[in-house]
Amino acid sequence: MIDFKKHLPFTLFFGVIFFLNILFMYVLQDYRMVAKPMIMASLIGFYITVERRQSNAFVLAMIFALLGDVFLMFKGDDFFLIGLLCFMLMQLLYTYLFSREGSNDNKRLMLISGPLALLTVGIISLLWNDLGDLRIPVLVYAMAITAMVISAIYRMNTMKGYSAVVLGVVLFLISDAVLAISKFGGAVPFQDIIIMCTYMAAQYLIVRGMVAAHEMSK
Repeated sequence: MIDFKKHLPFTLFFGVIFFLNILFMYVLQDYRMVAKPMIMASLIGFYITVERRQSNAFVLAMIFALLGDVFLMFKGDDFFLIGLLCFMLMQLLYTYLFSREGSNDNKRLMLISGPLALLTVGIISLLWNDLGDLRIPVLVYAMAITAMVISAIYRMNTMKGYSAVVLGVVLFLISDAVLAISKFGGAVPFQDIIIMCTYMAAQYLIVRGMVAAHEMSK
């Protein structure tokens, strides 16, 4: 995993953002318009500050995530689709970056891909009849997030921060699965807290894991 004592001031700052996003879900809800964009804005600022060899693709991916957070705060299918597109672009960029650090173990790739593909098919099949006109966009999005998770797990597992990135993408998958089920399939107990907590933790772990891997290679 990563050394949480390293960059401790930022971790504490992000912890405050984490807490405020949960708080503003239930009280002072108007402040969510400020608190939610702070999730990715803070991570972008952290990455730009500490990473000497910055990846433009990684920064762009985080910007798309920031835009996705903003659009998903508004109600309506149009905003949902735009938010979905932003996050899909983020996932494609993450996939591109992860795949550049992939291992050469094709057997391992097959072992990873099979169960994740089945999981994706299972969730989409469960929701298919309720997706309506959003079937194709949701299906394409599901394929993108599955590719992101596979590419993250397929990275060289000797890299520093590898476990943090893997845990991050898995939490992202959980967050999106709960979001999809709650939106199209029916209410999930504590769905809002689960979605936000797993999402915020996911993005934090992905960014910290990527920074840790590159710190090692400097």
